[in-house]
Amino acid sequence: MSASVDFSSGHSITEKQASHAKMIFQAGVEAVLPGKMVKEALTVKGDKLFAGDQVYKLKRNVHIAAFGKAVVGMVSAAEQCLGDHIVSGVASIPVGLKEALRNAGKSHLWPSEFSKVEITEGARNNIPDTSSMLAAQKIKQLAMNLCEGDILLVLISGGGSALLPSPTSPITLQHKQNITKLLASRGASIQELNTVRSAVSSLKGGKLALLARPAKIISLILSDIVGDPIELIASGPTAPSQATSHECLQILDKYTLPGEIHDVIRAVISQTQPNNSTFHVDFDHVNNIIVGNNRKAVAASMKASEQMGYSPFLLSNSICGEAREIGELYAELAELLSKIMRAPESSVCEQMRLPDLLKSFQISEDTCESLLELAIGNNPVCIIGAGETTVTLQGKGMGGRNQEMALAWAIAIQTLETKGFEVTFLCGGTDGQDGPTDAAGAWVFPGLVSNASTYNVSALEALKYNDSYTFFTEYMNGNNLLKMGLTGTNVMDIQVLLIKPLV
Repeated sequence: MSASVDFSSGHSITEKQASHAKMIFQAGVEAVLPGKMVKEALTVKGDKLFAGDQVYKLKRNVHIAAFGKAVVGMVSAAEQCLGDHIVSGVASIPVGLKEALRNAGKSHLWPSEFSKVEITEGARNNIPDTSSMLAAQKIKQLAMNLCEGDILLVLISGGGSALLPSPTSPITLQHKQNITKLLASRGASIQELNTVRSAVSSLKGGKLALLARPAKIISLILSDIVGDPIELIASGPTAPSQATSHECLQILDKYTLPGEIHDVIRAVISQTQPNNSTFHVDFDHVNNIIVGNNRKAVAASMKASEQMGYSPFLLSNSICGEAREIGELYAELAELLSKIMRAPESSVCEQMRLPDLLKSFQISEDTCESLLELAIGNNPVCIIGAGETTVTLQGKGMGGRNQEMALAWAIAIQTLETKGFEVTFLCGGTDGQDGPTDAAGAWVFPGLVSNASTYNVSALEALKYNDSYTFFTEYMNGNNLLKMGLTGTNVMDIQVLLIKPLV
């Protein structure tokens, strides 16, 4: 039998259920490792390359530009498909990825020693730096040197914005670093952040694609943004920007940035690119293909949960909002479902509250009937959500959006009732890194916060100062942190809520 820990609150959690949550999350990550998806997107027959609905002539004329947390495996797969037709390339990847892949037993994702692609590690903690800027300059030069008949294979994944910094003068790298940190710390969404990034870059917002003309471009994109908007993933280097200068300036004003940074960025947006859009430009030489997204990851997680005996339910693959608020909503959902499962016929009030709760998640009421049907069955359930939340920094602690969401859930569940059920909540980033930490996220359960007092750590204080990583590190020596190293992929975050009746 699996070990179990009991608390005075009357709640219990089994190690078996915790391991289930981790395996369900891991199944999602494994489903979106990039190699398979690239091989599915590219087909070579003789001297012809098929990509999407387009056909290209191969004659040792393929050049690679790659940037993002998942592109190492994409490069390796592309080289296996295209062989000697690849003649050059540059890849910009996160610091420490090679070591992380080796430690995780995934060295096969790394390109061979005979690779034609030059690989540079940079952008520590997802902040652009001199190393990633050097890689961006090499990619820019590669694109500018291309000729008629050449093919530029662009491999893009989440994290690509920080790994392709090429600020428009007079914006400096320091400005770029500051604007990234400030917008993120003030709760800007990834859509808002990348809209500004594309407006002040010489490569993003479709500008890389324009530099590469007259070469043909095939862009394989692993999406890390809700809805897969190609103009925003890695700030859209091969897709026309659809943002106007007015929209970009509204974002700057919304987050009240410091004077100097605000003035420099504003001047570039207003003066050098008055329309701030490349949407009107002809991009008929570009073939943008989404090769993977969180829907594939979620489908694999749901399948894994079903194989473990749970009834899976997809809450949404576009969860967004403030991380701690989403955590609180998941705690309320755990309580409602537990009460409905325990007494379907007498839980009328809970059943009536469910539609409003789903609205708070920004989920259609149509989902309610299916979720109720699942709960009334009184079988073990696995609720899965995916997306990307934000954190508005209020303190100077260490953490990430997934750890903060888990901590908020653990605090909220204290005053809610899940008696008679084993409940586990896990949330993690599929890239393996949650904020500037070495954890992908965390897993929690009812009773964790009260038990934490024996370790002399305060969950409330940690949440107040955005210090979730410190809390989980000190609680049981980091037992509840989800640590897996950089995974080599990135399709946003996955949340797993397991509810199982106690026998």
